[in-house]
Amino acid sequence: MKTIIWDYNGTIIDDVKLCLDVEKFMLKEREMFSEYTLEDYKDLFCFPVIDYYKKLGYTFERESYEEVSVEFNYLYDLGFNTCTLIDGVMEKIQESSSLGYRNVILSACRHDKLEKQTEQLKIAKYFEEIMGIDNDLAHSKIDLAKGWMDSSSVRPEDCMFIGDSIHDMETAQAIGVENYLLVACGHQSYKVLKGATDKVVKTMYEVIL
Repeated sequence: MKTIIWDYNGTIIDDVKLCLDVEKFMLKEREMFSEYTLEDYKDLFCFPVIDYYKKLGYTFERESYEEVSVEFNYLYDLGFNTCTLIDGVMEKIQESSSLGYRNVILSACRHDKLEKQTEQLKIAKYFEEIMGIDNDLAHSKIDLAKGWMDSSSVRPEDCMFIGDSIHDMETAQAIGVENYLLVACGHQSYKVLKGATDKVVKTMYEVIL
């Protein structure tokens, strides 16, 4: 059976504007430069997220990355109801199910939050497994992916990995999945993604399962 491994943030859920709005609010609070556009955000964003914060000017001398993350996640959760699904993704998830494929989510989102959000979005029923990390720090999900691959009966050659970031490509490669595709509808721009791989499309409608 073919398995489709889905990233979540920026691939399934369209939370880019919310993230940018929260970032700008927090920067203004700290009297830091905050006039970033959506295009700026997509060009600057990267994993690990602490490196992205450093690009924005955070030094973590007066406050820790963990403290900044707590504030970000609090504000993000307050605004989550403004988020919708990525355009075209519901059709692709349903297509995958109709083809008899196994769908799983692999995310750097905290696991309990991920389960709650997918239930709220009414998409949890389409996924055999929903996997998130055990914290709110948005570190690498490669260890999570490796653990799942080692404990499952899934073979890398039977998988397709769909994400929106270079980190998704790195995660796919780390578990031996060569059939990956990055969709430039989320947190990193087409230009950034294209600089890392040719396996890039601009919209979810271009994805061939």
